[in-house]
Amino acid sequence: MWSRRALYALLLLCALLGQMLDVGYLFHFIFFAVAALPFLGLAVSLPAMLGCRAELGGSAARIQRGENASWFLRLTNRFRLPVARVSCRLRLTNRLTGQVHRVKTVIRGAAPEEECRWKLETDHCGILDFQTERLWAWDCLGLFALPVGRSAPASLTIAPLPEHPGAVELPEDAGAPVPRLGGKAVFGETYELRPYREGDSLRMIHWKMTAKRDELVTREPPEDTRPLPVLTFDHFGLPAVVDRTLDRLEGTSLALLEQERIHEVRWLHPETGALRSFRVGGERDWAACLAAILSDPAPMRGRSILEQALTREGGGAIYQIHVTGKEVPHGEA
Repeated sequence: MWSRRALYALLLLCALLGQMLDVGYLFHFIFFAVAALPFLGLAVSLPAMLGCRAELGGSAARIQRGENASWFLRLTNRFRLPVARVSCRLRLTNRLTGQVHRVKTVIRGAAPEEECRWKLETDHCGILDFQTERLWAWDCLGLFALPVGRSAPASLTIAPLPEHPGAVELPEDAGAPVPRLGGKAVFGETYELRPYREGDSLRMIHWKMTAKRDELVTREPPEDTRPLPVLTFDHFGLPAVVDRTLDRLEGTSLALLEQERIHEVRWLHPETGALRSFRVGGERDWAACLAAILSDPAPMRGRSILEQALTREGGGAIYQIHVTGKEVPHGEA
């Protein structure tokens, strides 16, 4: 683009010299024509430049590691006019691995609807963020540029390939049961009765006993003293090791859900060292947990969660299952 501006400046200088030398009316006409040329080019191109919009995204919102996928830049124009030239610099970032990929491209004679696609590398898990670092629409002479309107940032999740461990052996009393529809637990539990307190859920009111006592009576479930299954893992290491760890972690979590066992997933944030903990009682809980895992960066080295003593809110026992992608001794997932 700078070469075009330099060429135009040279042409304008030659026309100006011709006018200054007063070699004839022709050079006066040439000078004014050259001087007006950028404004004419901008006037012709401006509607298409102002109407240009860009959308950046992936071929899917979520895929599994190794699946084929692509990302795209889609240009549209609300005035249905072609744009002479669009220059862009795009960035693709994997939040988990920290890998950054940049693409520079120039689209010439962009139609009212234009799309460019690039193949994605899906060898490692993570959340891929698509961003535009620079996106400009140029006039037909390549002298003026305007920023192109952009859509909201987009992302694509590359999920693990669940490695099912089979039946996860737990103590018979480990893990609270996953609640079923209607609020009833898998196991028949007894409830303690107490007077109603402000803020109690209406679903927990014992209506038969309320009618007998002529006052609101609330059912209160007994304190859960069963050991809580806790899946732990280290959020650092080589990308291939982290991938295998997440494969096994997802497989183990889904296996516990198949056994209708509520559990927790814990790890240390690789940068702050803060304990990250998610309670998983269903597939939606696991999806939220996985999104947090894939959003935290995974450096090569870090502090192992095995160095930290695990506690349970409100007290009670914990049954820890440490998941790793390395070859491990018996007793670990």
